[in-house]
Amino acid sequence: MNFSKEQLQTQLDLNQLGPIQGEANIPNPGFFLSGFEHPYMPIVRAQGSQFRWESATWGLVPSWAASAEKARELAVMGLNARSETAHEKPLFRQSWQHQPCLVPMKGFFEWKQEGTRKLPHFIQAQEGLLLAAGLCSSWVDPESGEEMQTYSILTTEANALMAEIHNVKRRMPVLLEGPQRAAEWMQGSAEERRRLCLPCRNDYLKAHRVAPFVSKPGSGRNRVECQAPFSEASQASLF
Repeated sequence: MNFSKEQLQTQLDLNQLGPIQGEANIPNPGFFLSGFEHPYMPIVRAQGSQFRWESATWGLVPSWAASAEKARELAVMGLNARSETAHEKPLFRQSWQHQPCLVPMKGFFEWKQEGTRKLPHFIQAQEGLLLAAGLCSSWVDPESGEEMQTYSILTTEANALMAEIHNVKRRMPVLLEGPQRAAEWMQGSAEERRRLCLPCRNDYLKAHRVAPFVSKPGSGRNRVECQAPFSEASQASLF
């Protein structure tokens, strides 16, 4: 994550929407956050004519989940939603119609398959933050009565840059280029949002390979070095 509310407000400087309301916790440190750990992260959702900034758990749980056990199961399935089918899947259908959100991030990690190796890469915007298209949902634990905010990140087919990196599944997040598209995502109809679910321009992103430890859970990878450029030649020169 590694950004502030002020940076996000600058990027979403939409006069018709005004300032971002509410509060959210930004993970610290937040250099590497795995969806499978269901981190509590900031999202932006629409509330009337305003943008509201709040914390939510990564892994969408629909309101109809009948138990905590079912919620945990669905949260794993709800990390990402294929934009081509989200409107028809029971897990995402209600959120697709009524609960769009923005997921701000400095960048994201993806792995390139090269023979038997998987090489981690860090992908970010040429300038500023990335705004991923998301869906959100509120779920209430029937036993404790606790309400939990959750979200999913939408994906689409990879552009040329991402197809070279994510070269097996060839997918990427739906990234909204600029405040106007962000506003359209938040305030448009379900059909209008569907038309935004396209790969971003190749030159909107930049990417570099990062160190192998990023691929190893339990290696303390949530540190600033995980986003640093890496080359095998420079690594070899250390020995």
